[in-house]
Amino acid sequence: MNQLDIFELYSPELDRTKTIRVFLPLDYDTDKIKTYDVIYMHDAQNLFDPKTSSYGHHWKVPETLNALQISNQIKGYIVVGIDCNLEEQSRKRLDEYSPWVNSNLSQFFGEETSAGGEGFQYVEFLVKTVKPYIDEHYRTNTNKENTIIAGSSMGAVISLVAGFLYPNIFTKIGAFSTAAWFAKEELFQFLKDHFEQTSSKIYLDIGTNEGNNDDTSGTNVYVSDSIELHDLFLSLGQLKDDMNFVIEENAKHNEIAWANRFPSFILWMAK
Repeated sequence: MNQLDIFELYSPELDRTKTIRVFLPLDYDTDKIKTYDVIYMHDAQNLFDPKTSSYGHHWKVPETLNALQISNQIKGYIVVGIDCNLEEQSRKRLDEYSPWVNSNLSQFFGEETSAGGEGFQYVEFLVKTVKPYIDEHYRTNTNKENTIIAGSSMGAVISLVAGFLYPNIFTKIGAFSTAAWFAKEELFQFLKDHFEQTSSKIYLDIGTNEGNNDDTSGTNVYVSDSIELHDLFLSLGQLKDDMNFVIEENAKHNEIAWANRFPSFILWMAK
């Protein structure tokens, strides 16, 4: 069976068309009654196939979910991936994945460059256009308890924003290698302002060799920011049992590392 549907969906919130990739569980076509929990993820081109991935490696989402379903460790998930915006290199991706503008990106682009500012519109697209479409066309469990949002780097930032802005939609958040540095002050204040002591589950992780993929110096801004983020949630009242913080030694900021940690993330979310 074909487990991956790929189609275009227009976003009135962003006024552009986005590519959507929907991964279906192994038994989706054979069990016509069964419904499934849903994981919404970003950078979809990097999730399912190394041929479409920006860097030649993918998250191995199909391999992981199929293996866990075959071994009866999970019931199966529908994964809805939204391709990032690759216009103008990665600048437009940064626009969509941050509600806040960063005007000091010359170290990455070699010129005065600003990016960010469309994050809230992107979240509205997820909530008002993508999720209703998915719930109408696929056999989903629609409740907030059955809906996960996850991503890496800037995708982790926007996952946290979406989960805290819409706790009535997403009660499980996966933030892999959060790029808090992009708008740290604004992000932390937003999380403080929107924190609700609910049963939401938050997964955080980081590798000790992140920052520059060639960095082997150990602690860096990604690690220190992630530790601060973890401590912030605890200080706000996040229940320890509903938070999982993973620090992986020597792991870098790439799809290889996220694929390696994805199975444990899924098993923790499935508890």
